[in-house]
Amino acid sequence: MKKHITLFSLFLVTIVFAQDDNTLANKTKGYFNYTSIGMLIGSSGDEQPHITSFWMEHHYQLNQNLSMGLVTGLEWFDVMVLPLGPKLKLMLPQRKKAAYYWSLAPGYAIALEDMEFMDMEITDTKGGAFFNTEVGYLFPSRHNYNVFVAIGYRYHEFEFTRSDWMVSHVKRKISYNRFSVRLGVRLF
Repeated sequence: MKKHITLFSLFLVTIVFAQDDNTLANKTKGYFNYTSIGMLIGSSGDEQPHITSFWMEHHYQLNQNLSMGLVTGLEWFDVMVLPLGPKLKLMLPQRKKAAYYWSLAPGYAIALEDMEFMDMEITDTKGGAFFNTEVGYLFPSRHNYNVFVAIGYRYHEFEFTRSDWMVSHVKRKISYNRFSVRLGVRLF
């Protein structure tokens, strides 16, 4: 899997830099779609130190430096979750037809399946809040897309209820602190 991601990354960067007259989007207002795949990297002591994350962001560019939108996707923690929330993206002043950005996304992730935890009976799995912030770099392109890479921080929590033979039900909350690495495409 790591080899495939590395080869795909090299392929995308080669395509982007092989173009003449590369530029970012020539429009400063309107709809932009950011689609990305990433890894949420945790401690090696975690049961799952690497979690795959797929995000789609639907943005409306308000001006050259600010866009607001909605983020959704799929992530595979101990259970599959559907993150949903607003996202704010601040483009830093452009240099050499490329741009750095900072983004912020608070939201809620809905659990799409019940958790399995050892031999315990899980009666209910709920989603939980998440918070994501990242910095990224948009590569210029001649086409109607830009490739981007981003690194950041993710906090995520969810809770579940399990049956216990001594107490009728026990609620547990799990929280994750993860380093985020993303590779994606901005379409316009």
